[in-house]
Amino acid sequence: MEGPVYLIIIITLASLPILITYLYLKQISSRFSIWLFITALAVGALSMLAGSVLQFLLPLARSADRFSLIYTVFFRNAFTEELGRYVLFLFLFFVLPKLYYTQETGPEPFSPLPRDLVIFFGILAGFSFAMLETLSYGLLNVQLIIVRTLTSAPLHAACGARIALSASLTTSGGFARALFYGVSAVLIHGIYNLLLLFPSALAVLPVILAYVALGSALALAKK
Repeated sequence: MEGPVYLIIIITLASLPILITYLYLKQISSRFSIWLFITALAVGALSMLAGSVLQFLLPLARSADRFSLIYTVFFRNAFTEELGRYVLFLFLFFVLPKLYYTQETGPEPFSPLPRDLVIFFGILAGFSFAMLETLSYGLLNVQLIIVRTLTSAPLHAACGARIALSASLTTSGGFARALFYGVSAVLIHGIYNLLLLFPSALAVLPVILAYVALGSALALAKK
């Protein structure tokens, strides 16, 4: 009995940010449906696969100099993950108008999702990505599950929000702002990864960055 109970506990811990965000969105938005929720989780899961494929296609750094470090941290790791997310979001925002409907009226002409829902959509996808990544790293380590849920999950949510906004702006012609949010997501992700390489005494720095980045995305959603 310990096996199934243990598995339920760690999955619940890893999925806690998703559950909290879902309950919050159900309270604040009538346009947030179960289908949008499921789609956001699916995008997060598929983006993990897409990022892994893109990462596999890029060569490993052959040396240990600073340029190789920058290449690995910012390009091979952060850029590939965010690009995988972006491609899926872009495809989704082109397809979503043909699929969207409300329970009250049935199929209807699609009106673009408001910015706050686009941002929360990206946050949910980021949390989904982080949950799967966390479970793959620490299925047998509750402490690691808790640490990553409190640290890497906000980072992926913050970047997911920016990439979702970038893809949404791309479909509506806001290319300059789309580029800004896309590049900012890659930079935040890369700097976070770089800070993880610092001595343990500075381990709080990437955590601060993750929460500040997530806070700024939430503030943008409330404007």
